[in-house]
Amino acid sequence: MNILKLARLLKADRKGFGAMELGLSLPVLMLLGLGTVDASNLIAAKMDFEAAAQRTTDYALAKRPNGSNGAYLRAEAANAAGVSEQDVTVQIFLECNGVKQDNFNTLCPSGEVPTRFVSVEISKPVATEFDWSFFDRVLGVKAFDSAVTVTGDSLVRFQ
Repeated sequence: MNILKLARLLKADRKGFGAMELGLSLPVLMLLGLGTVDASNLIAAKMDFEAAAQRTTDYALAKRPNGSNGAYLRAEAANAAGVSEQDVTVQIFLECNGVKQDNFNTLCPSGEVPTRFVSVEISKPVATEFDWSFFDRVLGVKAFDSAVTVTGDSLVRFQ
């Protein structure tokens, strides 16, 4: 068989065209699947942290703080979120006419409206399932870090 006849046969042959298309599109489909898995894990962690922060502010309404020490709320939030207390920030603060005050125990000047708040923020790095640094090494495109910091917060006014 000469080379021209082989070239004509290959040009007319359509077998395997679908497999070639699948081979070209499969990497993109795999990246979409992996991205969906990572996105769903991060969204689930965000929802868990938000729910734990809201649970803690609900607890603050039930057991109202009488000072700016929020250690019991920090422990409650860490327990609810399943994280360490270093990942939880609790602020109990006073505002006079919408202006945040440095001291929780000060009195607002006459005529100003005092409002007291509890703010709970839970923040923790969550590891991704897939090593996205591959794109940075191969293509020079920054995608994600190996861990993404996820934050959930809640704020409640209790006075």
